[in-house]
Amino acid sequence: MDEMILLSYLRGKCSNEEAKQVENWCEEAQENREVLEQLYYTLFVGDRIAVMNVVDTEMSLDKLKSKIRDKEKIETRKKLVGRWRRYTAMAAAFLAGLVFAGGVTWNLLANKLSDYEVITAAGQRAQTVLPDGSKVWLNASSKLVYHTSYWNSERQIDLSGEAYFEVAHDKHTPFVVNSKRIKTSVLGTKFNVRAREEEDRVVTTLLQGIVCVNSPRTENNGYLLKPGQTLNVNTKTYQAELIEYNQPSDVLLWIKGELQFKEHSLLDITNLMEKLYDIKFIYEDNVLKAERFTGEFSTDSTPDEILNVLMHTNHFSYKKEGQVIRLIKK
Repeated sequence: MDEMILLSYLRGKCSNEEAKQVENWCEEAQENREVLEQLYYTLFVGDRIAVMNVVDTEMSLDKLKSKIRDKEKIETRKKLVGRWRRYTAMAAAFLAGLVFAGGVTWNLLANKLSDYEVITAAGQRAQTVLPDGSKVWLNASSKLVYHTSYWNSERQIDLSGEAYFEVAHDKHTPFVVNSKRIKTSVLGTKFNVRAREEEDRVVTTLLQGIVCVNSPRTENNGYLLKPGQTLNVNTKTYQAELIEYNQPSDVLLWIKGELQFKEHSLLDITNLMEKLYDIKFIYEDNVLKAERFTGEFSTDSTPDEILNVLMHTNHFSYKKEGQVIRLIKK
């Protein structure tokens, strides 16, 4: 078989007639399938292994998968996916004995088939690119696991903590974030999910696009969010509260790690804290709302730590009742 036709087939650029020739050729002998498999991994993996670029390799595989799925829509190519999947399993076994130039062994390749995991400690934040090309910012004390599966119909992510996602669009493969039995599903968008272990809630804020949030109570209906909306789901009762903020991007202040107030009114400060910490402020005296403060805090600071500094001005005190904080004028 002409190698140029094989390369065109792998790149998804061949004609239907050439594609049938390649598929028939692969069916003729095991040796032919092994040749195509070796050419596939040399084309899409070899050059990236040389520079230790894990992300690009996964992206190439995903792109190939999308092209294959697109061809399913063409009547003359209905059998393509079934045939391709049969010898993809063989390709995985083929990797076990494959050694590329430069001393890269199969162990490195095997690691590329395992789950992608990122963990941050207290006070630490991280930014990464997932194997599918999506960008993620992970807050402190968080854990993210991207489940790698070349042929899964969904991109499955487990999240504990908080993360902001900029999802690479793939109309064939939804991006699903699982947190405490709450599922946030998207195709391509920008959103923030907070699912801290110490909180009985999952808070999803949409910045761009559309997301669908499901819980055991919603079954398959789910909540469709629009940009600027935040959905707060109680993980014990599964009751949901929909909130709309004037500046939803404030929920991303944790990425920078700093809260800076320069002559900010107490109302502005407490509004911001409500978004960051999922708490509610009640003013016993509305005069306090106009009080102004200047200061700098870490987003890792607790609401108590911030309020204890602000109240040293002797303008107010506060009383905490669960997730509600009452501000009292002195």
